[in-house]
Amino acid sequence: MAAGAGGKAGRLQVRKAARGGWTPAKRAAFLEHLAATCNIAASARAVGMAPRGAHALKKRDAVFAADWAGAIEAAYETLEVRLLAYALGETEGEAEAESEAEADGDAEAELRGAHFDPRVAVQALGFRKRGGAAVGAGAGTLCKRVSLAELEAVLVARLDALDAQAASAPGDA
Repeated sequence: MAAGAGGKAGRLQVRKAARGGWTPAKRAAFLEHLAATCNIAASARAVGMAPRGAHALKKRDAVFAADWAGAIEAAYETLEVRLLAYALGETEGEAEAESEAEADGDAEAELRGAHFDPRVAVQALGFRKRGGAAVGAGAGTLCKRVSLAELEAVLVARLDALDAQAASAPGDA
């Protein structure tokens, strides 16, 4: 029976955590690695867990989801700093020397040693700006569940607004 389901006389049943699961230490190490690399799969493997397990934990633990969003935000900030350094003409060695003074940990060393491609960095930051990642204002918040009728009403309203906008556009009639 699932945790929280009523057992005899409606009493709460509690299960022990699975051995070798997402311990507090593994969670912290995963989030640290994620903040340094922005790579979910690599971060999960770095702590001996599967990426799907990380996603499952994120779905069921709001605190972990919020910490995950913060780690992703930190990774994007690091990417912005590296891109700015590139744009200002800093060499990889100069950027590494500055970040080594602050860095401690394998994930950060991995990031420093990674090849930096400014085109990929710009694409990733564009993805972030378009809302491709749950970061920024409202990061880590849970999605609101709505009924099908509410969703349909919102979509119809948006389609009506687009129709009105298209009708008022000159030259297409």
